Amino acid sequence: MPDPTLLLRPCTPSDIPALAAVNASFTSPRVQLTYGNVSPSDRLKLLSSILSREFQLASTSSSAQSQQTHIICVVDTAINAIISFAVWIYQSKGYLASEDVDTSNPWLPPGTHEVLARDFQRMAGELRSAYPARVSEPHWMLANLATRPEHEGRGAGSMLIRWAFPRADEMGVKCFVDSSAVGYPVYKKRGFVDVGIMEVDFDRYEGGKGMGVQKWVAMMREPEKGGKDEGDGEKERATEGI
Repeated sequence: MPDPTLLLRPCTPSDIPALAAVNASFTSPRVQLTYGNVSPSDRLKLLSSILSREFQLASTSSSAQSQQTHIICVVDTAINAIISFAVWIYQSKGYLASEDVDTSNPWLPPGTHEVLARDFQRMAGELRSAYPARVSEPHWMLANLATRPEHEGRGAGSMLIRWAFPRADEMGVKCFVDSSAVGYPVYKKRGFVDVGIMEVDFDRYEGGKGMGVQKWVAMMREPEKGGKDEGDGEKERATEGI
């Protein structure tokens, strides 16, 4: 059963500080290696700048544009706090690398492992461009999903993942997501299948010795009617904000 204290709502620019804090609460070996030497204030500044660009895109989105950005969040009404959020993008003309906020961030704060950050952005863009249907067909893309670690397992992530499903099903279009190993079982259970893979050899980067090769998987969900979705209590964490 869904947690009755959780409320899904659209986000507004006034939510940016809270959303950035949620995103900053997530960590992984890749995030730690890339941003571990960045001050907390600069990390929040970076995340806020990315969110500001996404809100700018959302504010100018229209049915006539190639990309429509939707930023949604889950609020724990018992404490009146945002605990999870997602960025869903409807791409009416297919994936366009030139419009991808995640792979074209121009500013990196001092202390960033810039070589790794730029390589990861480039490889993520190549992953998103590799599957023909993703480039040529309209679709929904889950560009970001983050949940505060202390609120994992309550179903907030599931609410955000499923938000686009009825829209995609009604339109008859696919959904895409790029998942790390953490999120992979969650998306698999919700009908996503593998359509591409990105491998990053962290041993090649300064400070990454011993991390080995890690994988991100491009996944696709076909539109369906009357599909059953399960697993509200699973631990949905993040797509690591490719």
